[in-house]
Amino acid sequence: MADEVTAADIARLAGVGRAAVSNWRRRHADFPQPVGGPPNSPMFALADVEAWLRVNGKLEDALPALPKPTAAARPVHRAVDDEVAAAMAALMPAVRQGQVLDPACGAGSALVAAARRFGSAARYVGQDVSPARAQLAGERLAESGRVSSELAEGEPFEHDTLADYRGRADAVICMPPIKVAWQADDGAFDHRWEFGPPHHQDTALVWLQLAFAYVKPSGTATLLMPYAAGVRATGRKIRAELLRAGVLQQVVALPEGFGGPGGPWLIWVLQRPEGQPAYTLRLVDLTDADPADVPRDEPGWQRVFADEACTRDVPSIELLDEEVLLVPARHIELPVRDVSGDYEDLRSSLGTAVRRLARDLPSFTARPEPITLPTTTIADLARAGALEFADKQDLQPGDIVIPGGANRFDAVVAADAEAARERPVGEVIRCDPQQLDPYFVACFLRSESNRRQATGTQGGTFRLDVRRARVPRLPLAEQRRYGDAFRLIAAFTEQAEAVTSLADDAVRTAVYGLTSGVFAPDAAA
Repeated sequence: MADEVTAADIARLAGVGRAAVSNWRRRHADFPQPVGGPPNSPMFALADVEAWLRVNGKLEDALPALPKPTAAARPVHRAVDDEVAAAMAALMPAVRQGQVLDPACGAGSALVAAARRFGSAARYVGQDVSPARAQLAGERLAESGRVSSELAEGEPFEHDTLADYRGRADAVICMPPIKVAWQADDGAFDHRWEFGPPHHQDTALVWLQLAFAYVKPSGTATLLMPYAAGVRATGRKIRAELLRAGVLQQVVALPEGFGGPGGPWLIWVLQRPEGQPAYTLRLVDLTDADPADVPRDEPGWQRVFADEACTRDVPSIELLDEEVLLVPARHIELPVRDVSGDYEDLRSSLGTAVRRLARDLPSFTARPEPITLPTTTIADLARAGALEFADKQDLQPGDIVIPGGANRFDAVVAADAEAARERPVGEVIRCDPQQLDPYFVACFLRSESNRRQATGTQGGTFRLDVRRARVPRLPLAEQRRYGDAFRLIAAFTEQAEAVTSLADDAVRTAVYGLTSGVFAPDAAA
């Protein structure tokens, strides 16, 4: 399991139904509180859940040999967090002495990155709602070198164990848990709303102000922020106040995929003025950069700042319009690229690929008259043991994957487990290879008759029911003949998708060339 689990995961762990988990949450005040996720699908810290189940005697029967979680055994931090944290720490102004603080430290990635940069010059202070994660953060800091640290269980809303540091921290670095639900009336009159009370949708701006409340004059706060925080209308007034106060110093737009799911992401750097603010905002646009090229050290960022193609210092007054959009790309004009050579290469490659595609389209012999084959349902085959519905999390080569949310059975056979995981999975069918050829089954699942007939309803909603789908009853040798044909179709499909991708690249390049002035609108001779 991952470090965070759903109520359904807890039910499986304890060997009970989901209703039992709901009852535990209502009846036991000490049941672990959610650490993320929306209200209708909260996420819980696995270490906290396991500890509670053990204390209350609800885990031994299901998993008597399960060891207590240890820092080495529980995967409670992600490598992607470490990458982003390194980039953020490199952006921080130098800290020569004082406190570096993270009010929602998680497994400590941000504090560890700061410690690697500043070493013993600073003291590293953090808290997390999960005591297991706070403990792991402390262990990771201890492993990073001989640094002074203070880690505790807590959160800045109602149980702020770092309250004494408000207005005292030299620097704050934080990747806020923006998925944690927050209601505006929970703290409508909180004195920390220095730039205005946040809207209930603007969780990131809630965390920004909570984090900034710890910062002393001349101190800084470096936060990972979602794109929406810079554009959502509900946050306009707070963004405007940040600019008017001269607090916001830098906004860095990161490449797609850098920072993990939920992006695109930005890094905001704030500083509490000690004297007269500069009223200038540095905007950096790295959206088109390779994630591997995002700087992880200070010299790397200095090179980025010197590059006018991606960096611009903008007077705050220019941003104080009706929308107050903090989007670097709107204010940085990229140099025009000569794409004429790229376009000719794409035209040549696309022509070759299209000719190969036409050549490789499978051909089949037409029967004198269509035949009708005896059929059986997927449900009957499952009852007979010829196939089973497998766990979506346990995909194996040869499994039939049916995408979720489709209005037809676009079944594919997974060539390998990793390829299968790249598709949105609705159902997974695993065939007994001694009775069924998976390519044969996948082929007939995609038939027109199954699309029209294998329907059902759930709560009055139309849906396809794979258990109603029918496949022919044929000897295994005959199945394999159909399976071989479907393999050819599957290979052709992959080839067609590659051609489509190449065509998309050609179209984008052509549009760029025409709209940027590189190409004339006249057709080349």
